[in-house]
Amino acid sequence: MGELFLQFLYGGLAAITFGAIFRIHSSQYLRCGLVGGLGWVIFLITKDIWGEIAGMFVAATLVAVLSEIFARRFAQPVVVFLTPGVIPLVPGGKAYLTMLSFLQNDYAEGVVLLVTTLLLAGAIAAGIILTSSIFRMYSQAKRVGR
Repeated sequence: MGELFLQFLYGGLAAITFGAIFRIHSSQYLRCGLVGGLGWVIFLITKDIWGEIAGMFVAATLVAVLSEIFARRFAQPVVVFLTPGVIPLVPGGKAYLTMLSFLQNDYAEGVVLLVTTLLLAGAIAAGIILTSSIFRMYSQAKRVGR
């Protein structure tokens, strides 16, 4: 359990750091850290249960849901929470290993890593798009109902 807490802190710190780089208002740093940390921990838990790609989808969906909720609750654009919150999930390490494999002429491993990296990035995109679409439909239905 202590390891998951440390991972939560690492994911949160990454999100806060990128929030600062993206110049979000300092009052939103902790909320961005919460979104990023929770997304990272959920990924770590679910990848062992459902696999890496499904775990990434679940984590990205959670990050998007939290971002939508925080945006409405704290009157901020969704990207204030979504962009830094998804940073811990980005498969940059896998992309590096993909390029390294190709540079070392290990093409079989490179192709496997390339496909995995693309599927992970696609899972992130799918989780965000699905959540955004559901929240948009809900908001439109709410406006029509008035």
